[in-house]
Amino acid sequence: MRSPFVTEWFTPAAGPPEYEVIPPDERVRIRDTLQVPFRWVCSLDVTRGSTLSRGSGLLVGPRQVLTAAHNIYNARGERPDTVYVAPARNGADLPFGRFKAAAFTVSSRYLQQPRPGSRFDVALVTLERDAAAIRSRALAGAQLGHWGSPDNGALTDLSPLDSGFLSGRPVTVCGFPGDKCDGDPCDPARGWTREQQANTMWSHFGSASFSAARPGIILYTADTSPGQSGSPVWIRFTSGRRSLVGVHVDAQRVTDATTGQVTVTANRGVFLDKDLMALVRGWLGR
Repeated sequence: MRSPFVTEWFTPAAGPPEYEVIPPDERVRIRDTLQVPFRWVCSLDVTRGSTLSRGSGLLVGPRQVLTAAHNIYNARGERPDTVYVAPARNGADLPFGRFKAAAFTVSSRYLQQPRPGSRFDVALVTLERDAAAIRSRALAGAQLGHWGSPDNGALTDLSPLDSGFLSGRPVTVCGFPGDKCDGDPCDPARGWTREQQANTMWSHFGSASFSAARPGIILYTADTSPGQSGSPVWIRFTSGRRSLVGVHVDAQRVTDATTGQVTVTANRGVFLDKDLMALVRGWLGR
């Protein structure tokens, strides 16, 4: 018997959703998750007591996954009981298996005030074992590798880009949305199990922009959904090079001063500018 998947994403007490699909919903499912760079996009299973929530991340080192800090630490700054990471999850198929987290690294500035969507809402998850070295029959015995690897990173990098250059250019957001269950829109009447929610990878792109009122934040019109917190945000060049520019965290909301009506104008991520990228690279020991 299948039990409904109830997570903190859909609990009314959890507050407003972290996402917005800006109509029309143009997200595309990534059916071949073994492609570059999708093979490095990770699904995170985060447990606190009997509660399971899911997030997204990116394998950026042999044992390191970059994600949103609020996936890991709650509003009280408490760590989860367990975190398991699955690169390239594709429904029930885990082509590279699951990896248990051994440690978490976040900025002390985030822990001082754990607030989703803030400038330092990024975290590095260190796995118990080397994920990048895993070989897959589906890859003809080749290693998984990781984003930015000098050996098998396939022209991906962690070089920071200037906001002036990125403004108006299309960026991609890719992760595991919680409004999809085994690839279909979630319908509680169908009794989805918790293993089926947020288990498929979806992607969309939108124009990047920046606001002086929110320094350190990158905005984009790409559609997202709960479960995609921690998703990588990247730009692709005609040469095939891809540069990581952000970590998705939530939606950009604007309140009308007259009516009080709240409107979502874009989705947003932590902008990996030269200062924040230096912090991340320091965590990676590079």
